[in-house]
Amino acid sequence: MGDESHDIENTQTQTQNSQVEWSQTNTPSFIPNIWGRLYSTKVSLSGRYCWKTETEQQIPEYYDLIQPEFSLGRAIDCTFVIKKDKIKESIIKNVSKRHFVIKRDMSEPLSPAIITDLSHNGTFVNGLKIGKGKSRVLDDNDEISLSNAVVKIFLFKDLLKNEQDKAPKEISEKFYISRVLGQGACGVVKLVYHKTKCTKHAMKVIKKSRLTNGQIHNLNDPAKIMNEVNILKALKHPFIISTEEVFESSDAVYIVLELMQGGELFDRISKQGRLSERLTRFLFRQMVLAVKYLHSQGITHRDLKPENVLLESKEEETLVKITDFGLSKFVGEDSFMKTMCGTPLYLAPEVLRANGHNSYGPEVDVWSLGVIFFVCLVGYLPFSSDYKELSLRDQILSGKYRFSHTHWRGVSLQGKLLMKRMLTVNVERRITLDQILNHSWMQDDDIIIRIERLMSQTRFNGMTLSNSDEENNNADNLTVLKVTASGKRSHNDSFNTCEPIPKKLRVAIYPEVTMNDNSSSTNSCVSEE
Repeated sequence: MGDESHDIENTQTQTQNSQVEWSQTNTPSFIPNIWGRLYSTKVSLSGRYCWKTETEQQIPEYYDLIQPEFSLGRAIDCTFVIKKDKIKESIIKNVSKRHFVIKRDMSEPLSPAIITDLSHNGTFVNGLKIGKGKSRVLDDNDEISLSNAVVKIFLFKDLLKNEQDKAPKEISEKFYISRVLGQGACGVVKLVYHKTKCTKHAMKVIKKSRLTNGQIHNLNDPAKIMNEVNILKALKHPFIISTEEVFESSDAVYIVLELMQGGELFDRISKQGRLSERLTRFLFRQMVLAVKYLHSQGITHRDLKPENVLLESKEEETLVKITDFGLSKFVGEDSFMKTMCGTPLYLAPEVLRANGHNSYGPEVDVWSLGVIFFVCLVGYLPFSSDYKELSLRDQILSGKYRFSHTHWRGVSLQGKLLMKRMLTVNVERRITLDQILNHSWMQDDDIIIRIERLMSQTRFNGMTLSNSDEENNNADNLTVLKVTASGKRSHNDSFNTCEPIPKKLRVAIYPEVTMNDNSSSTNSCVSEE
């Protein structure tokens, strides 16, 4: 009986082994990632063709593009070697050893295919010559020709194309639309590539319906649109994101901007928890100079926040650029304020009191800079709906920010004083941009010199913060800047946002506290031992 059981086990083992061997022998180890296809052109009456007529039936219908690089030419090391048995001799003589190469960066999601002309006689895409040593983006259904525009050899099919067909034709003809970079209350930002220059840009898509709550607004006036577009495109400053192109469709506005590789200031603060005073001084001075330039051009930003401050690189001390400064120009004052695009955490008291009417001045940007300054130094928000003693609106209107001695202990006296002067409810008493730049906390010769050098390179290539003498010493409930594991953040502190916001602030809840009962129009705070 034991022998029979042993034989059965051996038989089952052999059967399982044979099944494994069979599956390993007959099943491919991987499925190739085909990112594109080159379809052989057919004989046409309207143009010449590359392929020999007598061998046309032997020509493969298409060639799959699997490797990140495809080359064509007479050299034997090319991916596709031009030979006499398939290509007309009259054409071969005009083909270079390496005529063109097509590359795709497989490490970058939804990156485009780039074709580079290496030939003497030219490579053409859709009838236009690329030029030796130059490149351009290949898009779906682009025709590739050799030596002459009419000598068509391949039709390129992009198997990874994203949303080209969903964009207006005037945009898709000029830009290759790639992946989503970010999404906010008033639109989505996508990575795009200029087709002929192969340069990367960020394109913000603002849906009109989300900006106006379905109401008609000034975007229907073509003259006004072009006037505002020209204003935005004319803005030139090292610390301001440049506007490359602006397009309009019936339901959206498309703003093409320069791309910043270092991400948002929000993410930098979230990652580090807080920034040192020296680094804050380096970044903040750039922000102030940018806003001062906007004001000199008659533009008030109105929506300054860490998400709208972009960094050029991942390095600690990097170039800073302000973005989204033209939003209210497109949507109109009333609709912009009514929708409260984004979060009210950084809005000045007079903006809330205005209630959608233009009854405030550029001083609102100083307040927003003050909130950003606050968050940079201590990593938590001065105002939040999670501070239950007062509503968020009342906190801002009365200037009652949350002050924690534990977090502010390492910040210099002058830094605290500067913060207080920016977060002053009374507009007439609030510090000005020039006064900020001349404030003692901002004075650092080394930083000033390095920032001036950055601007030049870019162009050419024991105090009391409460007005009352009393402080609540058990304030421990702080709303901190933090990105969740999924990369999302919570903007719970919104009055009337246009849509859900994927990027979110996570709130850290500590024991409840009581805020000072001070309804004056000047600043007060809650403190902690």
